[in-house]
Amino acid sequence: MNGQPGPKLSELLRMKSTDTGRVIDCFIRQFNTAHGNPSAERWDILKEEWQRYEFLGDRVLNLIVARTLFTRHNRLLDEGEMTKILSSVVSNQSLSAIAGRIDPVIFARLIPAEIGEQKTYGDRIIGGAFEAFVGALYCEAGFDDVACFVNAIMEEPLDHYDPQGNAVGLLQEYYQKQGKPLPEYDLIGRTGPDHRPVFAIRVTTPDGRTAEGTGLNIPDARQAAARAVLQDIGKGKS
Repeated sequence: MNGQPGPKLSELLRMKSTDTGRVIDCFIRQFNTAHGNPSAERWDILKEEWQRYEFLGDRVLNLIVARTLFTRHNRLLDEGEMTKILSSVVSNQSLSAIAGRIDPVIFARLIPAEIGEQKTYGDRIIGGAFEAFVGALYCEAGFDDVACFVNAIMEEPLDHYDPQGNAVGLLQEYYQKQGKPLPEYDLIGRTGPDHRPVFAIRVTTPDGRTAEGTGLNIPDARQAAARAVLQDIGKGKS
């Protein structure tokens, strides 16, 4: 992108009370007007170009969160602690959970039609959309404005990071240490009324373990499934 950053987008990125929906809407409108179909409801971009932004956004996101960990926390974190927190909060699972808490429908607009138009996406696609969005915002508005936006979104995950309470993160770390692929999470059901749905998630690990969990939102159901696997692993060790 070679155009100058629109003042409205820059202003939205710097708002203390972040309205992610307005930021995404403004970004899509601005990008599509300059580079795609202005009337498109979702980000009008080719898959290959989207993946290039994903690559860039991954690096930008890691730098922003790493800088925040280094400078903001009121206690000194050593290199190992910062690495563990960073790895957890910028993982595809974490980014997907953040998107789910904000509004998964809004984030789906950042996924190119070429990848597929559907109601739900896996963690890898949602996480990739998050990263591609950050990469494109960096090109459009610059590092400082994007850092304001990312820090606002990441404030709660960083403040409430609890390695003992993050079952998904602990399970991921368990298999990473063995050099194995990450567990996969699949939405297998949704019950209850529209105003209070209950989601069911199945987790499958690289060594063949499976477990299911339920929750009032997808992130909570994923945590429940991960806890069930961790309990199974613990029984196997005893």
